[in-house]
Amino acid sequence: MRKGGFSLIECLLGMALSLFVITSSLQFFDLAQKVFFRLKEREEAGQGALAALDKMRIDLLHAGRGLAGEMVLGLTEAARATEDELRTTSLEKTLTLTETAHAGDIRLLLASTADIAAGQEICLSDGRQGELRSVERVERGAVILREPLERDYSLDTAAVSLLENVAYFVDGPAHILRRRVNASSAQPLLENIAAAIWICDPEARLVLVRLELSVEGAHPHETTVFLKNSALAGPR
Repeated sequence: MRKGGFSLIECLLGMALSLFVITSSLQFFDLAQKVFFRLKEREEAGQGALAALDKMRIDLLHAGRGLAGEMVLGLTEAARATEDELRTTSLEKTLTLTETAHAGDIRLLLASTADIAAGQEICLSDGRQGELRSVERVERGAVILREPLERDYSLDTAAVSLLENVAYFVDGPAHILRRRVNASSAQPLLENIAAAIWICDPEARLVLVRLELSVEGAHPHETTVFLKNSALAGPR
């Protein structure tokens, strides 16, 4: 009859069993941690995509705002889509001439040049025709255009509009969707982007946007926006 305690073999078996249980627990914990972080990354990527789509939806709903006459004349469009870029255009502010602008001029005299920056676009029209020009330089009370005007614009009939152009594009090497306003630097909007697809139907005045993510298991997100300001402007 044994007096008490464990034999060496029993101790070794107990240690082996304990080591097996601990190792299995650590492996399970590591697997559970990886699954948790994968699900967390997928959830954050999905929320980021929805936030990006919401921002794009707002820009598309504003597209064409204040530019009914310019769109009817065919001087600008509410939204344009290419394989590489989605662009929206709206009115940033109305400008006022202080002197009649003549064909060949590159200097526009304005009542105010506040909020105007080099690289922005200005649309001039007289109700029947018009043109777009980019700003080369801003001076006190005037802007210098990159190209001379083709027509005359009088103080009484001219409409001068400062445009806001918003562009979306994918920075391929970095896998980042970026947003740029006018000539400013492009700001990151969404990371882990695998592809961005935008289709503009000018007849139906609809824009489809689809964002595909590079995160494993993440579903693509998409939205369709009706260009209401373009529709309100009517046919060209």
